[in-house]
Amino acid sequence: MKPAPTVESNAVEPPTIEPKAMDVLQKMSSYLRTLKAFKVSFKLFKDEVLLSGQKVMIDGTSELTVQQPDRFHFSTKIDEAHRDQQFFYDGKTFTVYGNTNKFYASVAAPATIPELLDAASERYNITMPFADLFIWGTDKADPTAIKSAIYIGPTQINNVTCDHYAFQNEDVDWQLWIQQGDTPLPRRLVITTKEEEGQPQYVSVMDWNLSPKINKQIFSFVPPKDAHKINLVANEVESDNMK
Repeated sequence: MKPAPTVESNAVEPPTIEPKAMDVLQKMSSYLRTLKAFKVSFKLFKDEVLLSGQKVMIDGTSELTVQQPDRFHFSTKIDEAHRDQQFFYDGKTFTVYGNTNKFYASVAAPATIPELLDAASERYNITMPFADLFIWGTDKADPTAIKSAIYIGPTQINNVTCDHYAFQNEDVDWQLWIQQGDTPLPRRLVITTKEEEGQPQYVSVMDWNLSPKINKQIFSFVPPKDAHKINLVANEVESDNMK
């Protein structure tokens, strides 16, 4: 006769939050906020779910140049998604420009990068892919949203030794590879959207330059002669920081 199963053998293990994982996330966040100027090149991979339910992966590249506290230039190109855009912010004006259709829109902007990211998302539903770099470890991030945080182990990302961590929120799983040592930079990010059909993934591999030579003109948009100005369509909920 087989023994009756115990309660413990059938129970689902509760989510685990390892202090090490949360501490390193905070350490990385604090370090990122010390950087006055930097450039990041991103290699992107993104799942698209077809009407048939099949997932296909498309790839692209992005580049972010930042001068704190009030300047950035961001470009992103994903050929298969027909996306080729640039975003300019010089502390006063925020501009979105489409390299393919030559359309651009400019609006007055708030005084800092975090304020701009909030206002762009709230008023125009523009969420910048790099926004987490400025949110982690701030009062904009809710640590209670993390339901699980565990350390996976060490690995190499582009010949850089990193520690691999896995986190779970209510609707997304995300993994982060953080460089070991005194420069705890995020080197790879994987996001799995659990609530969407097929649970698509987004992958970003990051290459950092902490001593970039920056031409300040890169932050200000000068429209080409063949560019066409349009208006950004605002959400019903308006932000006082960006009108």
